[in-house]
This record gives sequence, structure tokens and C-alpha cells, in this order.
Amino acid sequence: MTMFEYDGRDRAGRKAKGRLDARSDAEARQLLKLMGVSNAKVKGEGKITAGEFKLPPFLQKYIENRGVSDSDLVTFTKQLSVMIDAGVSMIKALEILESQAANPVMRRAVASVRSKVERGLELGDSLESMPAIFDNLYCSLVRAGTASGQLDVILRRLSQYIEKNAKLKRQLFSAMFYPAIVLTIAFGLTAFMLLVVVPMLASTFIEGGKELPGLTRAVISASNFLRDNFLYMVAGAIAGVYFFRKWIKTREGRYQWDRFILRIPLIGTLVQKISIARFASTTATLVASGVGITDVLETAKSVLGNKVLEEGIARVREGVIQGKGMGIPMAQEPFFPQMVTSMVSIGEASGRLDTMLHKVSEFYEEEVDVAMAALLKAIEPAMFVFIGGVVGVILIAMYLPVFDLASVGE
Repeated sequence: MTMFEYDGRDRAGRKAKGRLDARSDAEARQLLKLMGVSNAKVKGEGKITAGEFKLPPFLQKYIENRGVSDSDLVTFTKQLSVMIDAGVSMIKALEILESQAANPVMRRAVASVRSKVERGLELGDSLESMPAIFDNLYCSLVRAGTASGQLDVILRRLSQYIEKNAKLKRQLFSAMFYPAIVLTIAFGLTAFMLLVVVPMLASTFIEGGKELPGLTRAVISASNFLRDNFLYMVAGAIAGVYFFRKWIKTREGRYQWDRFILRIPLIGTLVQKISIARFASTTATLVASGVGITDVLETAKSVLGNKVLEEGIARVREGVIQGKGMGIPMAQEPFFPQMVTSMVSIGEASGRLDTMLHKVSEFYEEEVDVAMAALLKAIEPAMFVFIGGVVGVILIAMYLPVFDLASVGE
């Protein structure tokens, strides 16, 4: 390992200077990326020590950009919990996890965390230097576990939460990805028919000199328009995607887009249920770990991934600060169904808020499964009807002149 000095900017734009251990200049820069330090100047020998093998640049770049998956994080969390419960010291546990990590990015991150713990930092503060891997929720729970002396229990609870959250993220991705794939296939097939199939048949009909049916002329005109303007349409689509991505990165653009998503039939309902399940699961885990309720809501807000819902949680947090509790402000938000607000109010009154939120999470996880099945059942027949209708209309339009010729021949 080599000691590197760095000088750059953190995520808030503040000056960040320090030293870190790494095997190479590339590894040092990757660690700085995980720490949220940008535009950094790195100084150090960066030499390859005996026994190290240098990967080809393209392979090294692929590995570094791959990041850390949820399964990597779950494995790390579970194993750390087991070793702490067995009485293994923190530094020794991190050494073991570093040597066992299959993902090179995770291995370097654990090495950096171990180095900081050896220098006297708390585990939560050491993990916080890697925000790309260990988010605010993770670090908050580790700090709560360290303070309460129940780090092994909270790590075990945290691993269960990560697994549940990963499942919900996959379902949310499927809800958005599947319709996009269906539309892409539909438009791709339509374009193929108009650009390739129709021109082949149209040239034959035009050479015959016969007057063509209205539907056939309309399809040929659409084909000609698409062929003449194809490059302009592709350029327009690329420009549209570019400006849409820029617009959606703005606060107002993101808010409008997220509000639009919530209003889409079936998909909006599914996104709402996934968000409630993630919110309830996150809040329950944090409350059970002893984190303060205002900090709980601030952290839970970040897991929703929808600006409309995040602003709703922000208003709930303001209500809690004003002494209204969670139940009353939540009841004023249209996003939360009455069942959720009622269970939260009961949980607050009985002192079992974490238990009630776990029940809400479990209920909505089942609801998400049902909603996903309903979405797929609705999309599949719609896909076949749309594609079949488009292809059918084009084929009928192309065969109408043939039918006319056949009838004339008789």
C-alpha cells in the first residue's frame, strides 16, 4: 500500500485535503470518488509492489465503474453482524471482510474503512466517508447501534431492510421498464413495416398503373414521409431525449415528471404502493434502532425517489417539529391512505410505532406483488392488440390492391 495526498472539493463544494492508503493512483482516485471528493489532485508514488498484478486499463475501468451491488452490501452487513455477535474485534472483523470481499471496489472500500477505524474513528464516521456505498440511512443506523451497544442486532436488521428495499427497487424498475420495452418493440416493428415492407409492395402496385384504394394510398404516403424524413426524425428524437434529460434534472422538471408518473393509470398506483412500502420499512427500521423521529423522517424522505412524495414527507416532518406527531400531518397528505395514517396514529398512542410501521410495510409489499401482476396482465393483451392492429392495418392496406385485381380477373 502507498500513502497518497489529495486536494479537491467535497460534495458541498468545500475544500477537502487529506491522505489515504491505496495500491495505485487509479485506486486512490476511485476511493476519492466513493468519498465524494471531486476535481482532486493526487500525489504519491503509486508504484506496484511485489506480488501485485496490474489489470489491463479497459478491464480495470470496467471493474471500477461497476460499483457495489445490494447483494455485496447485504453480505458485508450480515458477516459483520455475525462476527461482532461472536465477539470478534471491529478491526479484526474488517480485516477478514476485506480479504473475503469478491468485489474489488468493495474490498478497497472496506480497507479504507478499516484504516480509519485503526486511526481511532467510530465505525459510523468511517463509513460516512464512502457515501456512494454507505448512504445516510446506513451510517445513521450504525451510529445508533454503536451508541446503544446493539450493533450486531441493528446490522442484522439493516441487512433485512436492504434485501427488502432491493426487491422493491427491482419492482419499481420493472414497472417503468416493461412498458418502455413494449412501446419500443411496437414502434420498431411499425417502422420496419413502413420502411422495408411497404416500399417493396408499393413499387409493384405503382408500376401497374391502377388506382389504389384509399387505405393503401394512406399507408404508402406514411411510408414515403417516414423514408424522406427518417434522419430528421432520428435527430429530433435524440435532441428530445437530450433536452428531456436536462429538464428532468431541474427541480421543477423533476417535480412535474414525478407528478405525471403518479397520475398514470396502474403505474401511478404501483409507484405509490412501492413508495409507501419503502417509507414504512425505512421508518420502522430507524425507529426500532432508536433514531430520533425528525432524523428518521429526514432520512426516510431520501429513499422515496419521487419529489412529490418527498415534499409530502417534508411537510409531515414540519408537523412533527411543531408537536403534532406523525399521524395528523400524514392524514393531510393525499398520498397516504387512511389505513396507513390510522395505524401510525395507533402506533404513536401505544408506543409501538415501529411495530405498526412494520405491519404497514408487510401489507404494502404484498399489495405491490398484486399490483405488479395486475400491471403485467393489463399490458400484455394491450401490447398484442396494438402490435396486431398496426401490422394488420398495414397488411390489409397492402393486400387490398391484390384483392381488387383478383375480383377484376373474375
